[in-house]
Amino acid sequence: MLWYLFLRFLFIPIFDFIWVYIINFQGRLLALIYLFKKKNFYKINKYESSQLIEDSPEFQQIAKKVKNVINDDFINKLIEELKLKKKQIDPSKNQFDNYRIGLFPLLPDDIKDEIMKFALSEKNLVTAIKYLKVLPVIKKITVYLNIPANDKAQGAQLWHKDDFGYKSLDIFLAISDINMNNGPLSFLKTKNRLGVFCKIKNVIKNALPGERNKVTLEEFSKHYNQQDIGALIGKSGTGIFIDSFTKYHKGGFCNSENRIMLRVSYQTPDCSRGSNVADLEEFPEYPKVKKKNIKNIFHKYILFKYRNRFLSFIKIDKLTLFIIKIFHYKI
Repeated sequence: MLWYLFLRFLFIPIFDFIWVYIINFQGRLLALIYLFKKKNFYKINKYESSQLIEDSPEFQQIAKKVKNVINDDFINKLIEELKLKKKQIDPSKNQFDNYRIGLFPLLPDDIKDEIMKFALSEKNLVTAIKYLKVLPVIKKITVYLNIPANDKAQGAQLWHKDDFGYKSLDIFLAISDINMNNGPLSFLKTKNRLGVFCKIKNVIKNALPGERNKVTLEEFSKHYNQQDIGALIGKSGTGIFIDSFTKYHKGGFCNSENRIMLRVSYQTPDCSRGSNVADLEEFPEYPKVKKKNIKNIFHKYILFKYRNRFLSFIKIDKLTLFIIKIFHYKI
């Protein structure tokens, strides 16, 4: 209990101040400028780190546009690729990723352009800023197809937090209708006042790539009841904002139906996810987007910002993860 109180009332407030005002100083300054006279956003309650979005016209419109270009032939070709992928497993990479495939690069450019507009929309950006307290960078944009492939949950289908940094905000948006048969994203609803500094002690031992720091369903049930768990279930266009670094979550275990999901990840330059190349001239997720063509200073930061030389020198991404590992509270 003393360690919990130390983290909550002393260590985390100091760490959060350093993270916002020193490590992400430029992002904080740009955030204050960006927020001027901008008031439209989705509210995320303190310590909950997530918010379901069920009746948003913006979410519904982009979901409809993406869904309309994905037909059965398109899906069947991807399923064949997944079957081939299962036969060519690289032991150095994720061993438990044979149930999903990313299809964002295969979408028509006009649809990718619409997804980019959605990711950079004022309402979504203000939501991310209000939660992170800094102007974010986009480290991931993808559209996943998940299929029934295994008899039991594995990899990201087990409970976990994404171990890439201190804080983030993701949009998960249902492109297909989602029910209990096609692997809804499940998440812990209870408030977490320690954020990333609270973790379940008993994770999978001797884990293979793709299973590291995952918590089995049985172990998770020892700590939380079913009523503590929420799920992203609903018609196409239903979505959720969720901090995947601080919030336990799992998903994608399809029993009998396929699932298509759009994901946009808002993070900060200090996190370890994404490209490690400085001074990129093309947006890694969509190379058509060139740095030289982006005139909006906020969008240029969001799409191309890399950590400064000092933060790179001290390896801030690894240092942050080390601090989390050393100081976290175990349950």
